[in-house]
Amino acid sequence: MTKVISIGIQKGGVGKSTTSSILAYHLKEKGNRVLCVDMDGQGNYTQLLTGEDDIYQFKDTTIHDAIINGDASPYILKIDENLHLLAGDENVNTLAPHFYLNLNGQFHHVLNKALEPIKNQYDYIIIDNPPQLGELSIISLTSSDYVLIMFETSKFCYNSLKSYLETIKTVQERVNPNLKIAGILRSMIDGRRSDNKYFSELVEEEYKELCFNSVIKRSAVVGRVPALGLVSNPEIKNVMRSYKEFLKEFDKNVI
Repeated sequence: MTKVISIGIQKGGVGKSTTSSILAYHLKEKGNRVLCVDMDGQGNYTQLLTGEDDIYQFKDTTIHDAIINGDASPYILKIDENLHLLAGDENVNTLAPHFYLNLNGQFHHVLNKALEPIKNQYDYIIIDNPPQLGELSIISLTSSDYVLIMFETSKFCYNSLKSYLETIKTVQERVNPNLKIAGILRSMIDGRRSDNKYFSELVEEEYKELCFNSVIKRSAVVGRVPALGLVSNPEIKNVMRSYKEFLKEFDKNVI
């Protein structure tokens, strides 16, 4: 059965797109068929997976078009045999008026509807979410079996965590009772900074049952992923090594 996993929190710069890409690559390397869905208008997930900076070349073939037409089938890009993509661009940000003007606010299952024709072709669907709460995050969570919460060890991200958890709870109560929290992944930790250590320990103390034991430390090799991409990254072995402990824990807890 296909497992759909959303990765998010309502803050930018926390490693959502990088982690989404690395998780998809990991699952693909284990022999799974994986579909990546870019719900962020910035298109960073698309850039990482395709190696293309110009996401406008994917115009009229993105997740926006899949949702408008209610069928993702014609819009899937093949990265390799087992890794496919529904690209994102800024047009996805124009969906909210469509939800209210054309769908009378009954939009929660539009992503589900678009994915349904192709869902059984994949073992995993990994959704990279936008850095704000809103309709796009809601439809992603509505479509998902699991949500992986990214947590950059900083004050602003700490402030965002509670409201994101409340949003997840609301989605569980109203539209998707099967949604589970895969865990909170603490990322971009700089061991030289006392504030990073403080917020990492604070979140572990407050949400111990939700936190992954492993953490992702800030490193040059992971920092270069946006510049080098992922699929053809010459440092891919070192990138995956940085996520090794988390991926082992994820496999045990979620797969």
